[in-house]
Amino acid sequence: MIRIGLGPREKQKEIDSYLDNNGIKKVFCFYFKAFPVKYKVDCDIEYIEYADIEMYKFFYRLLDNIDHSSLIIMDGCMRTQNRSELIYNCAHHYLNQTPHRLIFEHFPIIESKDDFMILLDFENKGKYKGKGFDYVYLQNEDIKIKPVKVKLETINVETTEKDRERYEKKKQQLFDGLGEKDPDTIPRNLQILAGDIKKKAIEPDKLYIARNKRFNMENVKSYQEITGKGDYIVIDMHYRRLNFNDFLKTTGMSRIKYLSTVLSIDSVIITEFMKWKARLEAIYAQASLYK
Repeated sequence: MIRIGLGPREKQKEIDSYLDNNGIKKVFCFYFKAFPVKYKVDCDIEYIEYADIEMYKFFYRLLDNIDHSSLIIMDGCMRTQNRSELIYNCAHHYLNQTPHRLIFEHFPIIESKDDFMILLDFENKGKYKGKGFDYVYLQNEDIKIKPVKVKLETINVETTEKDRERYEKKKQQLFDGLGEKDPDTIPRNLQILAGDIKKKAIEPDKLYIARNKRFNMENVKSYQEITGKGDYIVIDMHYRRLNFNDFLKTTGMSRIKYLSTVLSIDSVIITEFMKWKARLEAIYAQASLYK
């Protein structure tokens, strides 16, 4: 069973229903440390943090303990886009020990539609090995989705000729000095500069999110500081999609306000975000909805 977009109460309801109908003797719940979980069950339950999935001290013990009377819950364990990652392969060994699996995620993908195949691999590794995403798979398994819809609004920040000249100069410097460096460092550095230019638009009575603490302002937080619900205006969108997805999950934000300029990096960021949003909505449109 794959359930996407559910809140804590809805996930508990799914677990209760499964336990009531399947004679489960023990639950093994795998979770990611940034999103710890606690479920009420009448049988024994063991929680294993994501990073421990591949640890030797857990591996053979879990293989011995997990059997056909066990329920495995994979709660938010899609943490890398690499389907061949060792940690996923270890998880598959556990999942193959029992037919009882509950897979929870907040979003159906990290970045690409093919990310959804990671969840299908959790459900049935052998069935989908080597296959790319196809919308028909959404109907092939017990999959229900509660859409987590997001909306992006831009707040225009005026730039001066000096700002634009500074930006173009920095861009040229980055290209000239690229050499053998990772080309992704160019947009990352340009975004930091664009964020610095946006500082003039920061209002003291509103909360903002930035890549780091360079502004030294109490109302501007870094992504690492966010631990709960809140409403933030985005200065720098995190360059790692997974980290930004985590931010949305943590804060509960569905309406994103983004400080934007005429600088080219903002156009790139907005375009890439809208492409990701379109991929999400295409999956939502063809999936069975959770009710």
